[in-house]
Amino acid sequence: MHKECSKILITPVVTEAVASVLSGAHTNGKAVSANTMALIESTGPVLFALSPYLMNTAVRYPQALFDFINDGALEPDWQLPSVDDIKTSIQSLTAGVADSADEDSQMKALRQVRHAQLMRILWRDITGVADVDETLHQLSALADACVQAACNWSEQAMHERFGIARDGAGVEQRLIVLGMGKLGGCELNVSSDIDLIYIFANAGNSDGKKVLDNTDYFTRVAQRTTRMLGNVTADGFVYRVDTRLRPFGESGPLVMNLNGLEQYYLTQGRDWERYAMVKARAITGNTDDINELFDLLQPFVYRRYLDYSAIDSLRQLKRKIALSVVQRDMQGNIKLGSGGIREIEFIGQVFQLVRGGRMTELQDRSIKSVLKTLIELDLMESSLSATLTAAYDFLRRVENALQAMYDTQVHSLPSAADSDAEDRLRLIDMLDFAHWEQFSKALNVHQLAVSAQFEALFADPDEHSDQQRDEGSVVDPVSDAALRTWAIVSSMDADPQSSIEAINAFGINADDELLENINGLCKGAFYARLTARGQDRIDDMLPRLLDAVLQYDEPYTNLLRCLRLLRSVAGRSGYVQILIERPHAFDRLVRLFSRSAWAGQFVTRHPIVIDEFLRYDRSTAFTDFDTLCAEAMAEAERAKRWELDEQMDALRHFKQARELRIAVAELDEDIPLMKVSDQLSWLAQALLHAVLHLVECQLQQKHGKPSCISDGVQRTPSVCLVAYGKLGGLELGYGSDLDVVFLHDSRGEKQQTNGVKSIDNGQYFARLAQKVVHFMSTHTPAGLLYDIDLRLRPNGQSGVLVTSLDSFTQYQQSEAWTWEHQALVRARVLVGPTTLQDRFDEVRQQVLCMQRDVPSLRSEVVEMRQRMRASLGTQKAGHIHLKQATGGIADIEFIVQYLVLANAAQYPELCRFPDNIRILEQTVEAGLLAQSSAETLIECYLYLRSLQHRQSLQLQSALVKETSQLQSIRQQVVRLWQQILLA
Repeated sequence: MHKECSKILITPVVTEAVASVLSGAHTNGKAVSANTMALIESTGPVLFALSPYLMNTAVRYPQALFDFINDGALEPDWQLPSVDDIKTSIQSLTAGVADSADEDSQMKALRQVRHAQLMRILWRDITGVADVDETLHQLSALADACVQAACNWSEQAMHERFGIARDGAGVEQRLIVLGMGKLGGCELNVSSDIDLIYIFANAGNSDGKKVLDNTDYFTRVAQRTTRMLGNVTADGFVYRVDTRLRPFGESGPLVMNLNGLEQYYLTQGRDWERYAMVKARAITGNTDDINELFDLLQPFVYRRYLDYSAIDSLRQLKRKIALSVVQRDMQGNIKLGSGGIREIEFIGQVFQLVRGGRMTELQDRSIKSVLKTLIELDLMESSLSATLTAAYDFLRRVENALQAMYDTQVHSLPSAADSDAEDRLRLIDMLDFAHWEQFSKALNVHQLAVSAQFEALFADPDEHSDQQRDEGSVVDPVSDAALRTWAIVSSMDADPQSSIEAINAFGINADDELLENINGLCKGAFYARLTARGQDRIDDMLPRLLDAVLQYDEPYTNLLRCLRLLRSVAGRSGYVQILIERPHAFDRLVRLFSRSAWAGQFVTRHPIVIDEFLRYDRSTAFTDFDTLCAEAMAEAERAKRWELDEQMDALRHFKQARELRIAVAELDEDIPLMKVSDQLSWLAQALLHAVLHLVECQLQQKHGKPSCISDGVQRTPSVCLVAYGKLGGLELGYGSDLDVVFLHDSRGEKQQTNGVKSIDNGQYFARLAQKVVHFMSTHTPAGLLYDIDLRLRPNGQSGVLVTSLDSFTQYQQSEAWTWEHQALVRARVLVGPTTLQDRFDEVRQQVLCMQRDVPSLRSEVVEMRQRMRASLGTQKAGHIHLKQATGGIADIEFIVQYLVLANAAQYPELCRFPDNIRILEQTVEAGLLAQSSAETLIECYLYLRSLQHRQSLQLQSALVKETSQLQSIRQQVVRLWQQILLA
């Protein structure tokens, strides 16, 4: 505090008030220490000058101030009181009241405690002992205690007259008081009113001599509670109570049961009520009823999809607030004005409402906690979060300082008028500024920072300049040609022929199928079922889409793909709106659809990935495996407490977002084929890590960890997942299934889990594998994660799901077929402890390095390849199958596998890598292939795989028309096949 400012305010009235407080030390009959007197003499004048309310309260309740000082309550390290502690203080003042229904005595006690506790809170706040968080939390705890006490007394009074309210099953009912707004978020300010909603669980009647139905019963409880808190008496009021946030507002019933509440929010709940419920917190009520209430509210507040419509709704709400600020001349309002507290809250809420259904960490009532969580979820830069947090703290300090002067609900700064000069001095003194200009400058910095971020998030596309439109920062204009075409097509009177002619004239070759898709979206029953907002957004989007598809190849096909997407998201029109407002993302989406049928189908099935187009950043799009695995494990940790279906969907969404990111990069030629395969393979491996973690946690919670005794030592055996094929060779493609084998290292004695429900280790690992496969392969509303193929395990489909490493070793060494050894070439451990991974690598090395009869090996490999061509090859004149045709991908893979099996005994370095490219490079180092031959095979292999990728992205098979280039490639591969395997 700047004491020079305070001295101006220390008037004779203040001096007299200090003397009055000190005189109380001699009249109350209790001893007051010299230190207490000295503190009041030194600090009291300044504080009383700054807060006339604090001065009047201290004069009225001097003993409370003495008690606080004697107890150390004004010292920095004092143990802050809890809600229960404050309730005890309230109850102590009514301990001698004979009649529990003595409402006047109870109201007096509530007001006395509120004034006394507020004096303590303000003293600590103004002197700088408390930070803003402490002040807000203590103000909220005080309100909680007062609400609970008032509600308890009101219910007790009803018990004595009408008995206990019970539901149809005889279960006792309690009033649930929901604290809303800042009270709900434990962020209450000094002189805030409190927003309350009153609820009870179930219909029924009271059990007293005079019977009331529960609605009437709890209406009386709520009325009395409101009266006890809000009526103005000789002792003032406790809190101004606002109940207008309840269903139907002022015209609705004061209390409502859960059934009525659910029906209301299901059929009539409005957007602003969703925002209000973000901060809702139960202050009273039975725990089970409260849990049921929030289970009911959860789907209303938080959508399971990305709800971008919240942005527009919040924008409209802020527009109304801004208009009210202008109309009521509240330009200096630090709550509702530009860059004010409400804008910070809206910034946090938009993330909560858009993403909170999926990212449950955002379901937090505290705005500061939300801003911190946004950093952890990589949704906001730490510097921006810090800027908003600092602004919030500053503005809340300003708000509290304004209200601390007179205990009035004010949010506007004192004017420059002479009548407000003293209040200006009070404000800058409490905030520790030397003069008003210094304070004003600091305030302006915070408000501008908040306003800039708010505008970046909530920019209204209808309120920007032509220059901004040209820069693509907001909605791009629609061409006149597109608008004219759309006017004809969308007309309810348009006949099919004139519509087709209009589209043809625009530049898109239309037909009945295209027109049927357009009409199905903008006319008829489907269109009629949309909300008015949804219809407006479809009408806005479609002419933009006509312009967009014309910029790329095959506009007809692209338009069909985009129309299917729009139909899938029309019911969640926020997706449409956000694409209208983000033209760069919209253009990227249309460009992607023009290049890939797979992408069009993928996004249409999983529109949640549209978020990728809004957040995609080429510079940070891809990471190494360790980072990707850490992200997947973090997602699994977040989902650990959820139901199984929610866990499944969470990891499916995780995969879809990253798979689309990879596809976009490949189609934009940002990453080469090898990097694409790496990223897809790492993604699958990371998700296997996450799924195994979730499944193991669930199993071990039920059965404990597996245990065994081998060589006289008790240990915990483990499981590992071994990948074969494309995943093993880091060559995974889009939509590939995963060839996986489960191995464990349990052996010896007492092979069983150590939990209460102990089971045999073999049974444990089998259940583990079953649950992993179920988790990965089950179709949910979010699709599937991966198809899992376990047929490469020992003895194939007739073998056990999980094999011990000892059995696997024996099988590979003595029973496995040559083709199984070929498969082992591309095997690697994906998940499992290092010790088990090392043991598998040793077994793989030993098996691949076995001395073999080369002529017999060559014969078996050739015979197997011929059988594959006969069973898998597809015959069509002028076409070849990229993988199975002679000279195709499989021939190259067999050449590589043969070279390893035939030569690894002499050149064990051939076993070092599981992928074809690096193995071919090793054959050159070993002198088994000429450099030119290896390069030819690598080039052919990469070309064929790249073409296979492109076919996949167009949802086309690997059967392609044979070109001269493909013919040349096949000839080169066949020549090397003959040299290596038929020599």
